[in-house]
Amino acid sequence: MVKKKGENIFTVIRLPSLYPTSEIISQLTSIQRDGTVWLNIAPQPSCQTFKQIDVFQHCAVENKPLHRVIPENTSTLVINNISFWVLYCGLPHVYKELLQLTKEYKVISTILRDTLDQEVEDTILLLPDVILSLCQDSEDQLSGTYTETTRQSSGRTEKKVQRYTLTKSESTFKLNISKLEDKPAPVAETTTCDVTFELGLSDREKSARAATELPYTVNKTTENNSNSTGQIHYVPDEVDDWDDEDPDDDLDI
Repeated sequence: MVKKKGENIFTVIRLPSLYPTSEIISQLTSIQRDGTVWLNIAPQPSCQTFKQIDVFQHCAVENKPLHRVIPENTSTLVINNISFWVLYCGLPHVYKELLQLTKEYKVISTILRDTLDQEVEDTILLLPDVILSLCQDSEDQLSGTYTETTRQSSGRTEKKVQRYTLTKSESTFKLNISKLEDKPAPVAETTTCDVTFELGLSDREKSARAATELPYTVNKTTENNSNSTGQIHYVPDEVDDWDDEDPDDDLDI
């Protein structure tokens, strides 16, 4: 399959542990049932809505390249999740597989925060075109900061920061994304303590400064009232040879 421009976007969703991954994936991405294969990695729960492939069975047990067992007519792969895949099969294997899969399919994957070493996670995050990150305010809260980072083909990245809340209704979870509240700009405090002199100006000093004419400014009143033209006054020096004699008269020109 030839990758066309604008297709096969690789999206990674960074989640706190114990979050309902399948529901968050469905709400953050526009995936459809037809043409989508769910790559399940134990011990994560599977999503019965999509076709299933046991990544652990193929990669860790049978040692088969994952891109060779993807069914035909597949357009989108959902990997749940990269963290356990790296722990089972190692970073070099996963990195190589991801490079191959993202050339042929649109890939959506989750990665659990604080599960892998920071260097390993940073290496994985070099690949995706879009990173959707959910960061809790505290460990036991279902709300926090939602960051969407998009990497352009030129290498430039765009980042958008919002707020999220995760609410539970019966047996389902709903993810709500909202804009950050505009906070007033902090007022700069004047440093007036621990000094032996006054840093500010009094009203009298401010008035005097405003009335002071700077040397490089033009006095408009004098300029408008003057009709004289410019003149050059030259006073000869004592050593100046000030006569009509041609200084080059002795030259044979």
